[in-house]
Amino acid sequence: MKESGKEALLVVGTYTLPMPHVNGQGKGIYVLGFDTATGKLRDRSVEAAVNPSYVGLSADRKRLYAVREVDSKDGPGIGVYDLDPENGALKLLHDLATPGGWPCHVSIDSDLSMLLVSNYATGEVLAYALDANGVPSGEPHVLTREGRGPNTARQDGPHAHCALVSPDKRHLYLSDLGVDSVVRHRMKANRKPEPTPDLMLHAAPGAGPRHLTFTRSGTHMLVNYELSSTVRMYALGDHDAQLVSEVSTLPESFDQESATGGMRLHPSGTFVYVGNRGHDSVFAARIDEAQGTLEPIGTWAVGGRTPRDIRVSSDGRFLLAATQDDGFIRVFSIDEQTGALTDTGHTHAVPSAVCMEFI
Repeated sequence: MKESGKEALLVVGTYTLPMPHVNGQGKGIYVLGFDTATGKLRDRSVEAAVNPSYVGLSADRKRLYAVREVDSKDGPGIGVYDLDPENGALKLLHDLATPGGWPCHVSIDSDLSMLLVSNYATGEVLAYALDANGVPSGEPHVLTREGRGPNTARQDGPHAHCALVSPDKRHLYLSDLGVDSVVRHRMKANRKPEPTPDLMLHAAPGAGPRHLTFTRSGTHMLVNYELSSTVRMYALGDHDAQLVSEVSTLPESFDQESATGGMRLHPSGTFVYVGNRGHDSVFAARIDEAQGTLEPIGTWAVGGRTPRDIRVSSDGRFLLAATQDDGFIRVFSIDEQTGALTDTGHTHAVPSAVCMEFI
């Protein structure tokens, strides 16, 4: 590799407050420089914010959205930032108070017309219309569910964890860890989701769906299940979705407690990577959409506790794993033929890291 290359920019959301599951030590939203030749990271700036755990980037890369993951009594919300993609400078445009508690995920549809916020504590998904400036306008459409799962500590009620608009823009899919289901809402002609779901994909009891993503073709959906440490692939149809493959993210010999974290696709669409919190590793599988299969490739130790998020560089050459509890990002190189990882030896300190986005 060259000694140095063009510098990309990486945004990292962090926990800044003590939470039941983490003693937040972050300072806000971190902007890091990333050497695209070597994978080395360096500090650029920090934007002070309260528990900006999960961040989302608009498709035109002009807006960054960050949740304020706090309890309903403490003022949860969304920060909307103007983003300079050249230097990573952030300017707060709008601060929106949101109903519910512990917003843990945010996404923006490709048309830049709708913002989706998932509330973990209270279970709602909030769908906001975006104005021409990328700012939420009006009251949200609130999507709710009822139910619970067998894990009394984690599934006492609905716990929305992720919501995305499908690539064909016809449906909104959301994963609810608390009720063991992935739920689909049809999108109306006015770009608003129907309040009543038209499909529910039930998980194995106690599996706890966490994040979902779509394959490159958009014909399949991948779901990682936090509590069972598994990944499923579904073939998507207009009226149904068929389970075609399921794999464990853990080695057969591992019998201790672990839970999945972030899930990301390789830009080629050939590989999927999932973080294991407890086993403290990154799992990889090969995706074959034609055959409808997931083929495990292996797991690689991160060397730190609780790899909450992972991110693949846009050129597909590097994978970054952010450890929440040991406060650093580890950089791996990716074999683009096999999907296997190799530790580059580069790490960078970011306290209580939760979510990463390349600008």
